[in-house]
Parts: sequence; structure tokens; C-alpha cells
Amino acid sequence: METPISKRTVFKGRILSVRVDTVLTRHGRETTREIVERPDTVSVVAIDEKRNILLVRQYRYATGKYTVEIPAGTIDPGETPEQAARRELREETGYDCDNLIPVHLYWPAIGYSTEKMTIFIATGLKPAPLKGDEDSIELLRLPFSQVHDLIDSGKPIFEDAKSTIGVILAARVLAGR
Repeated sequence: METPISKRTVFKGRILSVRVDTVLTRHGRETTREIVERPDTVSVVAIDEKRNILLVRQYRYATGKYTVEIPAGTIDPGETPEQAARRELREETGYDCDNLIPVHLYWPAIGYSTEKMTIFIATGLKPAPLKGDEDSIELLRLPFSQVHDLIDSGKPIFEDAKSTIGVILAARVLAGR
């Protein structure tokens, strides 16, 4: 356990803040910790009645390329994770769902970030009007088994952890494990 001595915000942006904490380690040594403060997030493995998974293809400036991912986003102030998951699903895919099952809560960057992400499985999909300004997102529909098989073979179509983790966990839930 470490004891905080001081906390100082060194950057405050629109989607994150960076804090530098001075702490006392359990061995009595003073050191610093750099912490990225981010709101909690959600991601959604959306599966239609034909067992296709809904994926989004979008440009990610930080990587300089287009990526394929499961729908995801930040939980807005006052929103529950479930409300955020439904909103993100609508905004990014144009679908709502009858069933939304939380399957996992984890820390995407446990060593330096406050962000926690909840992964959901959405079924009973039905068209819903787009509410966001997600013009740059392309909706893809692929057989769930094909996407899972690509992950198992070491050739995933994803380059992000949330999508890979989400599909693996969804496969276990759908298989009854």
C-alpha cells in the first residue's frame, strides 16, 4: 500500500486529466506516480438474430489509421453504464437492444489510469435512429463465429484490447460457460 503525500493536476483536457502524485511507498521511500484521470467507459458486443456481430470501422487519429472495433464510449455524467452502453450502441450502429448483459468490468490501463470499462453483450437488436454525430463511422456485420475464429487463430481483425476481450467473453457466455 502507498500513502499519498500530495496530488497535483498538471494537465486538464476535454477527455482526460493528468495528475502527478507524490507517495510514500510501503518501504518508506518517497516517489511519484503519474495518473491519467478518465471517465469510466463501456463497450458493447452486439449480436443480431443471425448471430452476426455489429462492428464499427473508424479512423483513429492517435494510430493514424482506420480500425475495426466493437462499439464503445465514455459514460456521461449522471449516466449508468447500462444507459451509456445503449446510447453508444444507438450512436455508433443505429440499433437499440432488448437485452443488455454486463459481462465484465476491468481496468484497461491498470498501472496508470483511473478508467474502468464495462463490457456488455447486446441481443434483440432493433433499428433505432442515430442520435450522435458519428458520420465517420462505418457499420460492419460479420458472422460472430468467423470473428471469434480469427482471434483463436492468432489473426484477429482487432487491434484493440476491448474488442478482443469482448468477443472472447461473449463466446463463453453464448456457449453457456
